[in-house]
Amino acid sequence: MPRKATITYREVTAPITDPVTKFGGQPVWVSQPCWPLSRRYGTPMQFVCQIVLSTELFAGLEGQMAYLFMADDYEPGVAWTWDPADGENALIIQPGGRWEGPSVPVVEGLSLYRRTWTDARWAGTPCEFAVDLRTGDDPEARTWDNVDPDDPSAWSAYMAALFEDKLGGTPVPTVNEPKFPDAQNWRLLLQLNTKVNDADDPFFLNFASDGVGYAFLSQDGHQGTFLWSR
Repeated sequence: MPRKATITYREVTAPITDPVTKFGGQPVWVSQPCWPLSRRYGTPMQFVCQIVLSTELFAGLEGQMAYLFMADDYEPGVAWTWDPADGENALIIQPGGRWEGPSVPVVEGLSLYRRTWTDARWAGTPCEFAVDLRTGDDPEARTWDNVDPDDPSAWSAYMAALFEDKLGGTPVPTVNEPKFPDAQNWRLLLQLNTKVNDADDPFFLNFASDGVGYAFLSQDGHQGTFLWSR
């Protein structure tokens, strides 16, 4: 069975500067800085997280770290951040990764924030999180393809799996059935949930109101791709 690591977030008060898995803050580059640019806006994307490519979950790879970026879509629906081919998100692998999009060699830029409704407008507060990882086994791919919504037990198990933030394992598709990369050539790196305006979410990412993000690694570990679906 595929191995996974379930994520629990732990907010920190001091910047994390070690090459560890974390969300928010600033990336800790293991090679030269390579901050990707939004194709539409021409500005640096938002840094989402960095993920250590541990041998327990991702054995046999040259890369040591994966860095996820996404355009900060301040005009909702304009930057197609959900589309892996539209140039509005990036998953960069170091060392030895292949990234052919535009980038700048800067160390710091826009990072994660939480949103609060203040004085009749949304305000963003920067935040950074360490993670606690609980390893376990995931079911085989395609397990959740034919869940019966009229079966309360099966539907409850599916929803619990869908809304689990995790590294590795198998992707749980949304009801919109996103087109995942070919499983023979790609493996799941990250499944990530965030809901707009949900006070329970530790940070804000615009995946609409009910989106799930999926980051994938090529089997050779040299390339990454990202998409999200509702």
